[in-house]
Amino acid sequence: MDRAADLHGPVCEPRPATVQTPRPSRGFRLRWGLLLVLAGLCGVPTQRTLSAPEQPLCLQPTIEVKKREGVVELSCGGLVRNRFLATFGQNPVGPKLREGDERTPEGRYHISSRVETQRFHRFLGISYPNPEDVRRAETLHITRLGGGIGIHGVKQSLNGLARVWLSAGHAFRLNRLWGPTDGCIGVSNEDIETLYAVARVGTPVLISP
Repeated sequence: MDRAADLHGPVCEPRPATVQTPRPSRGFRLRWGLLLVLAGLCGVPTQRTLSAPEQPLCLQPTIEVKKREGVVELSCGGLVRNRFLATFGQNPVGPKLREGDERTPEGRYHISSRVETQRFHRFLGISYPNPEDVRRAETLHITRLGGGIGIHGVKQSLNGLARVWLSAGHAFRLNRLWGPTDGCIGVSNEDIETLYAVARVGTPVLISP
């Protein structure tokens, strides 16, 4: 059995070898549920009808996640085309080390899967752990790195709330303190549709601190 597979455990979606739909943790659902209640009390709209985004052809797409800035950038042919607000896990600072640490990985990866799901709208799986992650885990004697990391949206009824949180998190730098995911990269449903339309399995993904 591959050594990396031994260190792989579920976080946001099943292992890449499975074909099941990604399943959020109970904590993920509770966190978003609480934010949904707060949004309802404040009169925040939580639903919006989406239409497929119309984008010009994107040649040689690459994705860069900038955790410090709280953004995801989509580049085509080396030029940045789109810049999306993003949110991360409950422990957003630092690279992911082990299963359950609620951190988002840092390093060079690629899109490993594409899933359409009601829970996450669209899910672009990321090839965590990479060889560097595995070597670091071996050095630190960590046996379970976690896995199932990806870029995703939210259940459609939560999309309005997600947009509010993304805007507030960016404006007040809350994304450096806390996030509602289990270590994945969360964006609005409109933005994940744009990414999903151009990103294919193998698309490079750089996640920087």
